[in-house]
Amino acid sequence: MSERSSAPSIDRPTGLMAKYRQDHSHPVNHFLHVGVGWPIMAAAVVLLPFRPLWSLGLFFLSYAIMFSGHFLFERNRPTILDHPTTPFVVAWAMIRRIAGGMLRLVGLGRAA
Repeated sequence: MSERSSAPSIDRPTGLMAKYRQDHSHPVNHFLHVGVGWPIMAAAVVLLPFRPLWSLGLFFLSYAIMFSGHFLFERNRPTILDHPTTPFVVAWAMIRRIAGGMLRLVGLGRAA
């Protein structure tokens, strides 16, 4: 069997989070993702059972806004085009971080 990479071993979520921060360093692009694209995507998920066509439209709108941030402000290629699983891995890593922070706030989590 061949090794996939000679790079140092790093778990996938941590590596993708680092890549995400690198690819979203421009404040406008970051805002277009976190402040505009993600909320529209969340609305698309909520509306899916009730208004599937609206949901599909919001899905494409959110990606159009986020892609425009990459092309107009970052001048880079969106990571999802090279690694389609990235949004799921990054979302899971963010959910874990938020949940861990909330648990620490109420005194149930490990100390950082």
